[in-house]
Amino acid sequence: MKKSFFILILVIIFTTAFSGLLLAEAEPDSAAGEDQLTEENQLTEVEFDGESYLVENYQQFKDKIDARKEPAVGLALSGGGARAIANLGIIKALVENNIPIDLMTGTSMGSIIATLYGSGLSLEQIEEIVTDTPFTRLFNFGRGALLNSKKVNTFMEAVGPQKRLEEFLIPTAQLSFDLAAGKKYLATEGRISEVLQASYSIPGYFPIHTQEDHYFMDAGVLESSPAKSASLLGADFIIATDTPQNEGQYDSGGAFQSATRFIEIIQNQYSGQILDRYADFVITADVENYTFMDFNYASRLVDIGYQQTIKRMPRLKEELKKAGIPLRQPAARETYDLDNILRDLEFDRLVVEERGISPLIYYGRDFSPFSQDLIRSPLDDFQVGAEIYYNSLRLSVLGAESWEDAYSAALRVKKLTDGFDFYLKYRNDYDSATKNDYEAELKYFGRRFNLSAGYGRRQGHEYLLFGNDFRYLGRSFQWQSENDLFLNQSQGDFDVLSSNLINYDFTEAWSIGTEVIYNSSEYVESPLIYRGQKLDSNTHLQASLNFNYNYNLQLPMELLSFLQLTDIGGYLFVDFYSDHDWTEEGLAVGPAFNSRLYLLGLKPIEVDLFVAHDFEIQDQRYGLQFSYSF
Repeated sequence: MKKSFFILILVIIFTTAFSGLLLAEAEPDSAAGEDQLTEENQLTEVEFDGESYLVENYQQFKDKIDARKEPAVGLALSGGGARAIANLGIIKALVENNIPIDLMTGTSMGSIIATLYGSGLSLEQIEEIVTDTPFTRLFNFGRGALLNSKKVNTFMEAVGPQKRLEEFLIPTAQLSFDLAAGKKYLATEGRISEVLQASYSIPGYFPIHTQEDHYFMDAGVLESSPAKSASLLGADFIIATDTPQNEGQYDSGGAFQSATRFIEIIQNQYSGQILDRYADFVITADVENYTFMDFNYASRLVDIGYQQTIKRMPRLKEELKKAGIPLRQPAARETYDLDNILRDLEFDRLVVEERGISPLIYYGRDFSPFSQDLIRSPLDDFQVGAEIYYNSLRLSVLGAESWEDAYSAALRVKKLTDGFDFYLKYRNDYDSATKNDYEAELKYFGRRFNLSAGYGRRQGHEYLLFGNDFRYLGRSFQWQSENDLFLNQSQGDFDVLSSNLINYDFTEAWSIGTEVIYNSSEYVESPLIYRGQKLDSNTHLQASLNFNYNYNLQLPMELLSFLQLTDIGGYLFVDFYSDHDWTEEGLAVGPAFNSRLYLLGLKPIEVDLFVAHDFEIQDQRYGLQFSYSF
């Protein structure tokens, strides 16, 4: 009966979901239609100093600027990937010194910073978002491009108090390049999630943005700092930012490096000409030694932009005075409650309006849906599969590299309500003599803790499931815990699987950490952390104590043009385990080295090398672990 009910739920959900999918494909998308390129958008082709721009609602935007009694100050924010995070520090210094900002234009990363500030967020909250947000959670493995960035656009709209460009507190235009028309394009209206992509689309890296028969990409090669765009839109005094890179930091001998260098030369020529002609004041951030991948240095980049602007502030005030532009104290901005949005990002609960299928590739850790999330067992094998997604629905199928031993499937429905998600899991081991595993779970997500309840079967044992996990992430002390309570239906007793991570930072470099896993069950698999002999997957107790040293590189090391090394660490560890009867115990000690490589500065690849001496078997074990998830 329970199995039939389980299958019925699955059929109902997918019938509903894919009926909606077919309807969506058969009928025009009215939501997307709001921002189509039609006459209603008043798209104007503007000839400006020998160049054509396509501008949305050009006259309406310009009227806002011309209505001002005082000369309008425009802020043109440059691109440059992670280097352009320095723009936030520049804005921070300008606002602190009452420098007026009447309109903003942005290219690439500069467009993202302009969107955050223009939408009404306070600088304090923007800095928190830029420096503390785990950018790795905002990107997935893409189709047609290395990374899928739709979640970035959804997140930016979610945190922005104003969701549409035309409603921004500061008139803001996003610069991109229309490949179909062969012209620069200035977006001044539309939902953030639907228009932001165009400004930072880079072929091969991030998807090209499509809208009807138009294809948009990053305009950074032609106008890295959009000072000319600001002039076209009516700015009387233009402050332009520049976030250059070190021209001598790359070897130009290879094909990729040569092509990159050629593009940089063209970009620098255009950028220099535009800044010389249209910018009244240029703030150049000293970020030459950083690359477009250095998102892990966000805090440092913000400070560089801030300090560079403070140094030039007296000169800027003099130039404004000459132009007859008085200083103006900006209006105080409201502080918004972003906890729920950041919680949704942490637990992958952002609902992105998209549908499709993408590959799943894991190595180094067990990403089976039946495994706990906090600590995952090492796995010296690939896990491959695919995920079908449609808005809030996710269906994934995953197996080991050959799929010969078993496969698992998982359905997730995000945001049944604001706080609840639904999970359905299934595992088949191809053994007709055993029953397949399944689990249905309803999970509530709180700000600092999560609760769940469900029903399932593993290794023939049917159970009721009650789950809880919590996290305390203080400045020096962090504690994360994931706990599952299983009420065995046939035996009537409780089993517990509890995983804990506790860490204390003595300094920025030195820390001590411990991992503890307790499992009273014989049918639920434990995460494995013991680095000595190989253990049974139902080991009763495991504990690990690590004395850590981590060295953050002053400047990142770039490898193969798309990988980045930011830190190197070493630690001494002591591991302990005990079986269910406390009759068998083991102790292993040894040194280890670890590091983390970042793909484009965004997706981590963990590297761990250790040597363990196991006192029970009086032998050594050597391990080199790579772990990544795409």
